[in-house]
Amino acid sequence: MCGRFALQASAVEMHDFLGEAMPELYTPRYNIAPTAPVLAKTDQAVTFFSWGLVPSWSKDVNIGSRMFNARAETVAEKPSFRNAFRRRRCLVPASGFYEWQAQDGGKQPYFFHLAQRPLFCFAGIWEHWSDAMGNELQSCSILTREARGSMQAVHHRMPVVLDPGQYATWLDHQDEDTDRAQQCIAHSVEDFDYYAVSRRVNSARNEGPELVERLEQGG
Repeated sequence: MCGRFALQASAVEMHDFLGEAMPELYTPRYNIAPTAPVLAKTDQAVTFFSWGLVPSWSKDVNIGSRMFNARAETVAEKPSFRNAFRRRRCLVPASGFYEWQAQDGGKQPYFFHLAQRPLFCFAGIWEHWSDAMGNELQSCSILTREARGSMQAVHHRMPVVLDPGQYATWLDHQDEDTDRAQQCIAHSVEDFDYYAVSRRVNSARNEGPELVERLEQGG
């Protein structure tokens, strides 16, 4: 799964990475949790989405708190996600993500990252929701798949991290053909470097660069 991640890059670095100016409110963040605003790039713009997809037909936006991940194996068929997968895909940039492993009567968090690539993108889908009162919400979900590579030592699921050469293909949905998108998933990044971090990241209320610092042995 992917339930917490970091984006520790300046607005200038993000501009260089995505090729577009950042929204005015952009700031680096180290403990991004579901329901929070997340930066994303669509085929039209770089913007913020609420993390937790709310289908256009939903009567209640609270459903989004349970739909921050979409399983790659069923995303093309599941009613909550299939239209977004066909027509509204996005890139969700990150510098790393957290996963937990049960240890010593508690859960030890680990920070997963790519040593040779300070920034990467999750495969995302997004949706637009509105109601009769004129309220509107744009939300997204991050795709996950069965764990491969180093991830298997910590958790059985992992986020779909796209290779940079796949970005344009992932965003291209003009023909609504999902075969190429499925190929992006099949050939997504499988192996990450990781290390233990402080359990302070367990609380979504905590923020700051110290959350991604390597935990010293015995710390």
